[in-house]
Amino acid sequence: MMRYQWVWRPDARTLAQIAGLYKAAGWWERTDTPARLCAMVMGSHCFLVARSGARVVGMGRAISDRTNDGYIQDVFVRPGLRGRGVGAEIVRRLALRLRIDGLGWVGLVAAGGTRPFYEGLGFRRMPKHD
Repeated sequence: MMRYQWVWRPDARTLAQIAGLYKAAGWWERTDTPARLCAMVMGSHCFLVARSGARVVGMGRAISDRTNDGYIQDVFVRPGLRGRGVGAEIVRRLALRLRIDGLGWVGLVAAGGTRPFYEGLGFRRMPKHD
């Protein structure tokens, strides 16, 4: 795997690139704004960015009650860089951070068709949920 920088709290310049990832993933709505994105990032339990030099290549975030449960979501890696372990490392680091912060249960919200990726990282589908 290439060497990446791992950034937990992105700065304003990085937020513009994060907006680009949300757009590329199809998660950016017409009503979304940079201010809303900033509030979402800062309001997350943690938000992790993978950078190669100054370029953001992947991201993921976790939300939680900060007491018991945490959920990983919004994991995305630029299409041309997938399959290199970046997404898996984002998920591993987010899960570890949640556990270090004392959260005993870590789940995730995932897009359709991604189950094999997350199962390869130890996550399992909850019974009666898809």
